Amino acid sequence: MNILRLSWKNIISKPLPSILSVLLLAVGLSTAIILKLTEHQLTENINNTGKDVKLVIGAKGSRLQLVLSSVFQIDNPTGNINYGFYTLLKRNRMIKEMIPVSMGDSYKRKRIVGTNQDYIRLFSGKLKEGVLFEKPLEAIIGIAVAAELGLKVGDEFVGGHGMEEVLHSHDEYKYKVVGVLERSGSVLDNLILTPVQTVWIMHAGHNDDSEYTLGAGDKAMHAPEVVLEDSLSQIAEEHNHEHHHHDNHVEVNLDSVLANIDQKDREITAILFPNLSGNAKIGVLNNANNQPSMMAVDPAPEIMLLKNKLTPFVSIIVAISWFITIIAMFSVFIGLLNSLRGRKYEIALMRVLGASKSKVLVSILFEGVILSVLGYLLCLVLSHAGMELIGSWMQNEYQYEFTGWIFLNSELTYLLVAIAIGLVSALIPAYKAYNTDISETLSK
Repeated sequence: MNILRLSWKNIISKPLPSILSVLLLAVGLSTAIILKLTEHQLTENINNTGKDVKLVIGAKGSRLQLVLSSVFQIDNPTGNINYGFYTLLKRNRMIKEMIPVSMGDSYKRKRIVGTNQDYIRLFSGKLKEGVLFEKPLEAIIGIAVAAELGLKVGDEFVGGHGMEEVLHSHDEYKYKVVGVLERSGSVLDNLILTPVQTVWIMHAGHNDDSEYTLGAGDKAMHAPEVVLEDSLSQIAEEHNHEHHHHDNHVEVNLDSVLANIDQKDREITAILFPNLSGNAKIGVLNNANNQPSMMAVDPAPEIMLLKNKLTPFVSIIVAISWFITIIAMFSVFIGLLNSLRGRKYEIALMRVLGASKSKVLVSILFEGVILSVLGYLLCLVLSHAGMELIGSWMQNEYQYEFTGWIFLNSELTYLLVAIAIGLVSALIPAYKAYNTDISETLSK
């Protein structure tokens, strides 16, 4: 009889112990593989997103929180800073590029980020369709946003204040999708981008739900607060009236709205500095950190600090997965040992019929290998299906796309680990079968 067929027959003759061994091995290995898949994709996303950001300026608070919120779009912002500081820095000839970022709004849990076109170029974003935004209320969406929310070029939507649960909808104005970005593997995939001026317009007049206010300002340059509020209400009323009756659309005079927003109410969340180094970086750091309400942070040390904080938790989960795997190894061992006790006569008869000791030894070892390979195949299904399920939750939490439909070369290592576990588990039972005394066994 073929050794593989013999080994397979012995396995299916004891289905419950075999299934338990396969399940335990699959659970242990799949946990380790899910961690590998998560670590690989998270590291890749972080590298794609943060590799070119050398400095971040934002409101005082947690340094790590500022980096996570403004660069990786994961946490909540630390606050806002005045846009005047951005315009002041633009006069510095040593600073070649800097990008304003303004956050606080969302649409169906997708973050709306006020910025400029340089933000798209920072992450190597490319248009899949449509055009880049040019004026307020125009929006460019990431490929994941388009797929999940069903938005396309030409669609309109109403955003709201808040990045988790919308606290107040900005019903006065609608965003219009003018472009969709290709997949970049960066934070762009899950964002809605619009000019930074859009944020000022959206928050103008909403004192109760926004950090922006409409003070009287400089009378020589700005209209009184009551005039601005009346202007906003009148424009919104005319716009809604025309839309309701489906008549010709009345173009909202956004320039006049912007002109009436006080300079002190023009705020941004952070400023990103790509490829800033040397004396320019030191100068900006000192300048920002000397301001009473803001700080400058180098993202690299903060990300390293975050990784160091996560390392103990990852190590614990990895240890648990290997503990389960070791239990699976003992399960295979006990299962084969118990099976061997009930097959003494069968093994003795095999020897009488001409089977060599080596054939008996190899057949038992093959049983362990077959169980381990089955466990590995099941672990691939569990790990990749589990990663796909976890990925949908992680995408909403971390603004990055996670998928279970990728295969890492390192996963082949787990096949070797599984086979080694099967061989080690079957070694003692195989040795006992090898040393079976034919005459003593048959005489009982």
